[in-house]
Amino acid sequence: MPRTDNRSRMMTVIHVVLSVIAFVFISFLIRFFANSSRLLFSHYGDVFKTALCVSLVLQIWDFDRKAVKSFAIFSFLYVFAACIKLFVNMPLSGREIVDAFCFANLICAVLMCVLRFLHSIRNIFIKRFCCLLFDILLVAALLPPVACIGYYFLSGQLLSATIVLTLFQTNFSEAAAYIRDRGVLLWGGGILLALLSVGGIVYYINRTRFNPDKESKNIVLCILSVIVMVLGCRVGSDMVDNVHSVAVYKQTGGVLKQYKEYGKAKEKRMKALKQLTGLAVKPGQGGVYVLVIGESETRDHMEAYGYNRENTPWLSAAIQDRGTILFRNAYSNHTHTVPVLTYALSEKNQYNDMQLSKAYSVMEVAKAAGYKTYWISNQIKYSAWDTPTAEMASTANREIWLNGNVGKSNLTQYYDEEIAKRIEEIDFEKDGNIFIVCHLMGCHGLYSDRYPGKFEKFKGEKSRDAVIKYDNSVYYNDYVLKKIYETVSGHKNFKAMIYLSDHGENPDEGTGHEASKFTWQMARIPLVMFLSDSFVRDSGPVFQALSANKEKYWTNDLLYNALVVIMGIQNAPNGADNLNLASDKYNMDRKQLKTLHRKKSLVEDRR
Repeated sequence: MPRTDNRSRMMTVIHVVLSVIAFVFISFLIRFFANSSRLLFSHYGDVFKTALCVSLVLQIWDFDRKAVKSFAIFSFLYVFAACIKLFVNMPLSGREIVDAFCFANLICAVLMCVLRFLHSIRNIFIKRFCCLLFDILLVAALLPPVACIGYYFLSGQLLSATIVLTLFQTNFSEAAAYIRDRGVLLWGGGILLALLSVGGIVYYINRTRFNPDKESKNIVLCILSVIVMVLGCRVGSDMVDNVHSVAVYKQTGGVLKQYKEYGKAKEKRMKALKQLTGLAVKPGQGGVYVLVIGESETRDHMEAYGYNRENTPWLSAAIQDRGTILFRNAYSNHTHTVPVLTYALSEKNQYNDMQLSKAYSVMEVAKAAGYKTYWISNQIKYSAWDTPTAEMASTANREIWLNGNVGKSNLTQYYDEEIAKRIEEIDFEKDGNIFIVCHLMGCHGLYSDRYPGKFEKFKGEKSRDAVIKYDNSVYYNDYVLKKIYETVSGHKNFKAMIYLSDHGENPDEGTGHEASKFTWQMARIPLVMFLSDSFVRDSGPVFQALSANKEKYWTNDLLYNALVVIMGIQNAPNGADNLNLASDKYNMDRKQLKTLHRKKSLVEDRR
């Protein structure tokens, strides 16, 4: 009997050693899928710890085939998700692919150990409840790689934090419109297949059965595995940043945390502004200033910028006036609205290291300087997350949200021309210095939802349907700008109206403005300033600088820097003059300017 026990222990040790060797060998082989840094072995201590953890858990299950296959399934999903970088021509290091492999096995080891303990529960009600919790954990572990893989097959791109973040700021109808625009069958079928795959894996793993005859033998191993897995979890936490399918959610959480902190710090910023000395409007430079923020309009589809369709008749005529300046080389700082406006309307930009929570917004500064501030928007106020844009709007003396479907729908109740009617309600004589921000729905998809039927100017072949509808939305947007300008320019205190789009759009390829499918058309935006005769006369060097800089390159995260100067706000917190488009010292060029929050340099745009 003792001899049999010794032999059994020896076989256990041999199995553990062999499985550790096999795991380390596999991790060595899969490094060669990588296209960079294949032969760096600095982290093989972590690999060994993971291998030991996995081998002990497999020993608990007596190397049951279903248990082994469960580890194989997790390994395949996480490694395949990591390899998507290769498929989209992005660098993938050996460290990334090995960490994905190890992380998958650590997660599976923890889950399989939990499942082992579930089999030992005798009370049926407690067991069912614990099994439900286990299934939730299992689904949570499977979703990250499945989401990455599914998004790749549906879009051909790598899932990024920007895309996940957009989901937090998207309502149901907007998501439905996106899916309808891209193909209901494709996306519906893809989502259904992903859910069925996850459900099938959960069902398969739950059918793994423990052999009760091995229970006494494995108690010691079970204790050891728990100890090793505690260490393994520490190792796994160090790997998260290199496992893209998981890191993308960590990055998203970090951004959402910044957004939340921005809202919390609002009172602190307002108190700090009150303590600034000399924050006021320069004598003779106050008046009515209007900022119109378009949505998803690319200058590549605007007649005023050389496009081959007559879809901006009013703007094309307006730029002939001396006081109208058309900036030829404006770019967005990102391709999604919230990250764009978070930077554009605050001190924070791509070229400073300021904390977002400490960055003053142009609305806060204008109000503190003595402007009566208005925010008029045809977009929803809130979605799944209260963004800095909504926080900035809340600073205004008066907010007007035309879309009554707050947080529920993206189906606008009014077309954008309604904004001009709401501006008429403002008492321009009483309020004195006024700053109005108008946020349009603009050219956002679905394009046909953005304009009345009478503005369907362009028609054509079915294959070009998206482009035709987009050009019609640009045509209607031109009309909206005309109506807003006519409404505000008739007042004697009118000084300037500034129009720019948050980001561009790519209707030609049907990729919208998704950052993961980035093209330069998504970043090329219009920037136009309509300046009154009194502004041209009284602003002196500001008008001269703006005129001189109209051909220079610029990104819209520098909007704040220009606005506070254009509006004549003295002693406003501002960046260096070389970042200020309204200064003769502005000197940013294509090599220095970035987009996608510093991931792309404008010098890469070959147009």
